[in-house]
Amino acid sequence: SSNMIHSDQVHDLIGTPEGGVLIATSSGLSRYSEGRWSTRHVTYTNISEGLMDDYITAIEYDHDHNLWIGYSGGIQIDNGVYYRVLRDTQLFKDTRIHDLQRWNNDMWVATGHSGIHRYRDGTWTWFQPMSKGGPGFYEITTMALDTASNSLIIATADNGSWMVSSPDDPVPFTLIAEKGGPYGSLQQVRRDPFGGVYFFDDNRVMHYTPETGFVPVLTVPDLTMAEMEINDLTVSQDGRLFLATDDGIYIWSNGAVYRHLNRASGIGTTEVIDTIIADPKNRIWFATEGYVGYYTERTGSDTPLFLDNATTIPPTPSQPPTPKNTPSPFPQTTAANGDTNTPGGISAILDPLLKAISALLEKFGIGAGGNPA
Repeated sequence: SSNMIHSDQVHDLIGTPEGGVLIATSSGLSRYSEGRWSTRHVTYTNISEGLMDDYITAIEYDHDHNLWIGYSGGIQIDNGVYYRVLRDTQLFKDTRIHDLQRWNNDMWVATGHSGIHRYRDGTWTWFQPMSKGGPGFYEITTMALDTASNSLIIATADNGSWMVSSPDDPVPFTLIAEKGGPYGSLQQVRRDPFGGVYFFDDNRVMHYTPETGFVPVLTVPDLTMAEMEINDLTVSQDGRLFLATDDGIYIWSNGAVYRHLNRASGIGTTEVIDTIIADPKNRIWFATEGYVGYYTERTGSDTPLFLDNATTIPPTPSQPPTPKNTPSPFPQTTAANGDTNTPGGISAILDPLLKAISALLEKFGIGAGGNPA
């Protein structure tokens, strides 16, 4: 692909083994390595050899270094040779993938309006929402691993915030913030590399650990007197907060604003920053209208900001989200098997195309054999 990223809508970002980054966007899977971009796109003819959709919602490596790619219609697992497709509705009660999180050797998958799944040693387990002893939530917005307490912290759309203190059965789900309580509006959560997690909404940031509970960090008036909203948050390896806002990027350190990056600093043509994510090299990646870039404070660097054009405004997901509904009960454990091909295989893709071509030919009076009727 051309040497630039293909979308400014960034949904996830992870480091690669060779030191680059992979970026999940609404127009393919982009890789940045040693100053160059490349992008993988959907392969309609054979989804075992390419992406099954350009609109990617989440990415994560598992403990065997396989790349898991989440979509609005399922998961692909890339082992470096081929893609394995998982989109069986008996496996995922809702195929919309909201988030992926590796936890030890397991993979935890947040799926649409059907709560959470765990993949362990070839076996899938669905933790049925509102079941006895199970999760008291349906739709997860984000998840983050608290490495200090080895707990999975979960933020939901409508059912407060939760903690999973052990990945082993029987998995304990603990409510840590009720929806109607003082922290119920905090629907986004991010990992703190020093332990605990950060919760935030459009106006405030809180730090959480199981020992301290919720501790206030900042509100918008601590950043600026202007009216604005917090859109995203990430934490650098030295513990500083980077806040993506409607007024540029704010860097929060030791209880105060350390730096404010705006258009004059070189972040693009608008002050609105939609997404911000730190990579393993401590580059702070951000996305704004028409651009994707990163901020760094390397010693001796005269240009702390790198900015690149995004070439296209991305399309909407090719598979529309399924409507919200309460999932019907299914067996909680499903053994994964090797047969993960989609029903109908390639014919499911080609049949509608062939029918459309046939109808078009008939419209112009041409029969199936290619001769005038």
